[in-house]
Amino acid sequence: MQTDRGPRPLTFVTITYRAEDTLQLLQARSLGLYARPEDVASVIVIDNGVPRMSRRTRRRLRDAYGPLADRVRIVPRSELGNDVASSGWMSQQVMKLAAHSMVETPTYILLDAKNHLIRPVAVGDFLAEDGRARTGFHSYRDHPLLPRVRRVLEYLDLDQSAVDRFPPTSTPFVMHREVAGSLVEDIERSSGRAFAAEFVRADLTEFPLYSAWLLRRDGGWDRTYVDDAIQSPTVWGGGATRSGVDHAIEQARASDAPAFGVHRRALHRLDDEGLRVLAAFLTERRLVSDPAEFRSLRRTFQRQYGAEILRARVASRLRARRS
Repeated sequence: MQTDRGPRPLTFVTITYRAEDTLQLLQARSLGLYARPEDVASVIVIDNGVPRMSRRTRRRLRDAYGPLADRVRIVPRSELGNDVASSGWMSQQVMKLAAHSMVETPTYILLDAKNHLIRPVAVGDFLAEDGRARTGFHSYRDHPLLPRVRRVLEYLDLDQSAVDRFPPTSTPFVMHREVAGSLVEDIERSSGRAFAAEFVRADLTEFPLYSAWLLRRDGGWDRTYVDDAIQSPTVWGGGATRSGVDHAIEQARASDAPAFGVHRRALHRLDDEGLRVLAAFLTERRLVSDPAEFRSLRRTFQRQYGAEILRARVASRLRARRS
């Protein structure tokens, strides 16, 4: 994936639904603050929610991107043509790979709604000078996603020893449009099924599939990846405590991380002390005007999150009655 022209402008792609719209708003502010306009060709926000994003929410979200607002496309999932009758989590994975069809730049950066930029960034934060994606490598022997990485390696007939040194499976994640397109075509050709249907049938996972497919194609990752991880410390649901917030912030400061993450479960569970520290950090990084605004956004998030849980429970009961 090397190029003599060096890095070119990027497309940012993210997927949201109603439980994460507040996190998506913070992400939009962060891109408007910290991504240089000359480095951003477009921003694609895929709406994977039910009900669809309201007109008012779309307008507010677009405005939050500031100088990038005129490059933002907010599109329903139906534009990808992937009507996957499965959980939102699985369909979201399919969309991350299928999004290549909407991208016009050679490279796109996949974000989850939980990812927020926290300092000025440039193309070089995501790509090396020769155009290869920045990533890191680590062992998955003791990682929670080990079974899913193993499943992908088995599906592609690759040696299981690859789990000893495998690329990250988290966002921000750099994808090359050509690779994603070729991967989708290859899976469809070899399986005889539409990509989304085969992805669900084979119980695949998006980022391991992308990296493992490259490994099979090239026999290694040197052509596409450079070993330099994109740091994005995250407050996860299991670490939704004052100490968990402190640890993520310390990591972000020590590594001069370009991004920071707050998982929706963490934002839901954090107590007052953890929220106070998080609010101070996000205020420092200008994602909110002051801690009071953050508390207000968190209340909005709590309503959205609760409504989404209720919708999921109702849908589950309806499916149970039909079966």
